[in-house]
This record gives sequence, C-alpha cells and structure tokens, in this order.
Amino acid sequence: MELLKSILGQQLYSIDILTISLLLASLSIGYIYIVSSHTRQKKANKYPPYAPGGMWQHIQISASSQYPWWILDVARDLHNRVFQLSLPMSPMAHKVVVGEVDTFRRVLTDPLSEKPMEFYQPFRDIVGGPPTVLTSNGHEWHGKRKAVAPAFSSNHIKRMTRVALETTEIWIRDTLVDPTKNASFDVGEEMIGITLSSISETAFEYKMSTQEKKIFGRELELTLIEFALKAPFNPLRALFSWFLPERGRAFAAAQNTKAMMFQIIKSYRNMKEPLNNGTIIQLVMESDAFLTDEERAAQLMEFLIAGHDTTAYTIAWILLELARNPKEQTKLRESLSQLDPEDWSRSEYLKKVVKEGMRLYPVVAGGSVRKIGRDIMTSRNELLPKGTICFLPFILLSRNPDIFNDPDSFQPSRWETPTRDMLDAFNPFSLGKQNCVGQSLANAEVFAMVARICSELELSVESEGSVDFFLTLKPVGARLRARKV
Repeated sequence: MELLKSILGQQLYSIDILTISLLLASLSIGYIYIVSSHTRQKKANKYPPYAPGGMWQHIQISASSQYPWWILDVARDLHNRVFQLSLPMSPMAHKVVVGEVDTFRRVLTDPLSEKPMEFYQPFRDIVGGPPTVLTSNGHEWHGKRKAVAPAFSSNHIKRMTRVALETTEIWIRDTLVDPTKNASFDVGEEMIGITLSSISETAFEYKMSTQEKKIFGRELELTLIEFALKAPFNPLRALFSWFLPERGRAFAAAQNTKAMMFQIIKSYRNMKEPLNNGTIIQLVMESDAFLTDEERAAQLMEFLIAGHDTTAYTIAWILLELARNPKEQTKLRESLSQLDPEDWSRSEYLKKVVKEGMRLYPVVAGGSVRKIGRDIMTSRNELLPKGTICFLPFILLSRNPDIFNDPDSFQPSRWETPTRDMLDAFNPFSLGKQNCVGQSLANAEVFAMVARICSELELSVESEGSVDFFLTLKPVGARLRARKV
C-alpha cells in the first residue's frame, strides 16, 4: 500500500509540474496575444508608425547585437525617426523609439520624465539587487546622486586623470616594449585594462590583480548579456528561468562580481586611513544614502562598470579611426606638438577628433530609456501619450543623414562650423537631471589618453576586427600597430 501511495504521489507530482508548466505557457501565449492585439489597435494616424515585424521579432532584435543597426535601417525605411515597437513590457503603454532631435531633447529634459522601472529593474540583478543611481527615481535617486557627486569635482578629476596617464605610460613601456619595432596590440582589450586599473585605484583605492581583472571581465559579460540586453526587453525570461541555463549562469556570475565588491569594501576598511579624501568609495561608505554593505557593493559595482568600459571603448574607437585615417592622425600630432603636454586639452583639433569619434561611435548606442509624465507631440504631430516608454538611442541622432553629411564617415573637420542641429544631436552622456554623473571624468580621460598615445606613436591597422554590441558598442579583435615617431 505504501509503495502504491509512493508511485501515485510521484505521478501526481509529475502531473502537477506538467499542469503548472502548461498553464504558465498558456498564460504567456495569452499575454503576448493580448499585448499584440492591444498595441496593434494603436495604429491610428495620430501615433507614430510601427517598425516592421511582430512582437517576437522585436523582442529578438532588441536583445541582439544588431539592435543599433536595425533601428537605423527602420528609420531610413520608414522615413521617420520616431516609431513604435511591439514589446511585452507594460502592455497598456506605447513603446516608442525616439530619434528625432527636438522630441529626444524634450523627453529627456522634461521634469516629469523618469526611468521606467519595468525596464531598469533587471539591471539591479547585475549589481546584486539593491537600487542604485542608475536604477532609481525620485528622492531615492536624488539622495544617492547627491552623495557621490563630490567625487567628480575638478580636483578629483585631475587626480584620476593623472593616474590614468601614469597607467598609460606603464602600458606604453611594458606592452609596446620597443615602439620602433611596430608593436601590435588589441586596442579594445588594452584600453579596458588601462581604464579598469585606473578607476579601481583612484575611485576605490584598490589595485586589481591581472587575474581579478580577467575574472571580472568574463563574469561581467555574462551578466550584461542576460540582465542588460535580454531581460529588459523580454520579461517572460523571468518566468521560464529553469529552462534557460544561461540565465542561471548569469546569476552565478553576478554573485561572483558582487563578491569582488565585498573584497574591495573589506580592503578599504582594513586601511589605517584613506589615501585620499572624497573618493567614490569613501563617499559611498560614509553616506546615509547607502545603509548596508549590499547597497554599498551595488553602487560600487555600478560605478566600476560605467566608469571603465564606456571610456575605454570610446578611446579605442577614436584610436582605430585615427589609424584608418593617417592624414587626420598627422594633423592631430602636429596640433599637439605646438602645445606643452599640460595644455594638450586645449588643442582645437583634439576636440574635433574626440567629438567626431563620440558621434560616429556613441558607445552607449542604445541610449537612455524614459517613461514620460505628460503627452508630447513630435514634429510630425504624432502623439506620444502620457505613460509612453521612450527608447532614446544616441546612434539614431548621431548618424542622421539629414543632420550630418556622410554620417558613416570619420570627418573631424565637420565640427569646424557645426550647425545648431549638429550640436543638439550630439548627446553622448544623455540629457536632463538624470544624465551621466561621471561625464567630466570620462571626457578628461579620453582627451588625456588619446593625446598621450598619439603625440609620439604612429598608429596603423593590422586587423579591422568586428563590431559588437551589448549595452556598449565595442571593437572586437581590432589590432593596431604602433611605431614611435
């Protein structure tokens, strides 16, 4: 009898699991159908047009490395840089890509616009769960941003830039052992190494070992693919986690990077006294805006992610374009030669080169996401109703052929006499109150490192590599040769 009960119990358990799975699948299919039906009813002329394809296609492309190029193609084919997407998040809200300059700026600068938590919530899984500057709104966001803002004062920026330059000098000495022999290097990987070392030392007062940097890079990539690329566009992934082993691996990777942040916190607490006052880690550790080590670790992780790869890949793209365009490289070197090193940032040609590199390759190509708090009309009198979730890709503005002549080419000279539209379309650090808190530091490091490398090294392309995108736009496998001039 006991054996019979055991067998029946196992069968009933199997039936229950099967029933639950089928029920969830049915609910998901019904959910997608309802969302699709509801959103397709919004095709009236007063709203922006839909991008070609259905919901499943939009989910797949939004979570793929082709997203920046797809939205450029859609804008070209529709002759409209504002268009709707069919996505399952917030089924009753419009989801609209906004790449029209005026509407883009109004959405970001409107005080009623805020970050949609249904999109940013998965980002918290990257940093271990607690809210951060990036993933919060209102008083919570304001308190955290106010707490860390002093770390980006001019004095701290000078100190951190100086360390970045010192790290660059070591890299030139150790990696390009003999620049007269045309040394070769992977431009993306090497710039990542420099910026990661610099920010960990200056912002966290912690020197990461080579092994720690490798582990951090590997585990971070897994978490970003899942929680920054796939999950925000497809909330159904959370329902079917047990069928997605890569999602489980991403959670494990997030725990590994979180453990590294706890190691940084432990190292800081073991110091007799801080080497510098007002650093990011000191402000995070001492502020009431971060009450637990979980919150502190999450915020440190966010700054480490945002503070190294965006800057590194911006520098990498600029160096790659200069290597592709030797005449531009020569002009830059000649401009720098007329100034003392401490005045390199005043070089007008350096400013044009950096601006053009950021325009052509906005590293955060997908841009910002906002939920609007009021109705907004586009320049075509198409309505974005209150509650619309607006995707604001920087690349859709910076490669607009109506604003930039030959937008896919590297032309620093275009910034000699920029139009008002060109200036308004250039927003690599977003706009409004929730823009990038570290943009001054990023600019300073980009200017300093590009100038230092190009002042005495002639760069040429050994291998073009390829372009990849998940959260950031990056060169993969691009190798340059450097020769001292």
